Amino acid sequence: MIMIQSHMRLSARFSAFCVALLLFAVPVSAQTLSGEILNTSGAVVSGATVFVSHTSVQTTTGSDGQFELALPPQAVFEVAAVHDAYDPAAVEVVKGEDAMVRIVLPEKTASSGSAPNDDDLDFFRTTAFSMTKFSSDIEMLNPEALRIERDEANNVIMARSEGGFSFANEALGYRVTVHDFHLGGNQVGMTWNGYVLYEPMTAEKSKDEKRWRKNRETVYEGSRRHFLSALMNDQVKKQEWAAWFVMGPGAMEDHSPIQEAGLKGIYGEPQPVRFDDPRPNTQRLDWAGWLRIEYYGQGGDARWGEYIERYWPVSDLSEVLASQPNVTYVELPEFQAFVDHTGVLTPSMAPQTTELGFWTFYRMADMLPNDWMPED
Repeated sequence: MIMIQSHMRLSARFSAFCVALLLFAVPVSAQTLSGEILNTSGAVVSGATVFVSHTSVQTTTGSDGQFELALPPQAVFEVAAVHDAYDPAAVEVVKGEDAMVRIVLPEKTASSGSAPNDDDLDFFRTTAFSMTKFSSDIEMLNPEALRIERDEANNVIMARSEGGFSFANEALGYRVTVHDFHLGGNQVGMTWNGYVLYEPMTAEKSKDEKRWRKNRETVYEGSRRHFLSALMNDQVKKQEWAAWFVMGPGAMEDHSPIQEAGLKGIYGEPQPVRFDDPRPNTQRLDWAGWLRIEYYGQGGDARWGEYIERYWPVSDLSEVLASQPNVTYVELPEFQAFVDHTGVLTPSMAPQTTELGFWTFYRMADMLPNDWMPED
């Protein structure tokens, strides 16, 4: 009954980073980022797709293996490169002084496994996309790329992709491809990771853009990123959020709500959760224990109670969560997280955050690119 923060880095991801020439944050400035893509022999790789992961910002390398990429709004981000002949790789970038990014693509590993059967795909769909607002609009474009192992006795699935895994989200107006995709868990709680590229769809009707904008705002409202953005910008109350330090999930002790300033811990002593960070527009979150987060606005999904009833065993805790449709419990155990002012976690420092409650209801059908921002 727990969900691990979806952007945490697993050991499989680190192996891809180790083949990059830059294994540290690279400072950049201006409005574009320049770089080159090589293979392990030092030869340039032309025709590689280069993109800022979890955004729609992308380009292609020329015959000289070089690229120029627009910068996203985030201060710290991940630049990934993919090519059909190689395995993907990425580096982390920090806005700052001029620099050139160089990424080395490793030789492609041999494929293994076979395409999944219909039962495995059905289980994967309910795990990855769940019953969220727009899950019924998801079209998996290449399910044959998935390799799935399922433990029916324990109701657990492990999935990965051969190449990129792509799906169309017609409700939000994006085609999404996750490179180096890995997923594990079940309908109650799961974790996934990969390098994500969003490609905006072309509107066929004049009303499509308006519908997409409305749906994107609906998905954003009440989400994790919405809360973190409000916290980073001193707008917790203004944007109708409240949060308390509590003893654990289901606990209702009102020790001390997070306010705009002057935070206090569970024993009354001053305990800020935000600290300055030398990187631009970035702050450090630091707390131990559980935080109860509640949204008082219009975000949320009325099917949350149905989700609890369908997938979670009957218990006192499930009844508590079902009665609190917009509540999430978050634990950041003795860990630090670095968050951009837009509410995006710094890639390499994404915490092993344990979540229980409404945010576990969010799935890949509700993903938005980090370069999308709600209108003021």
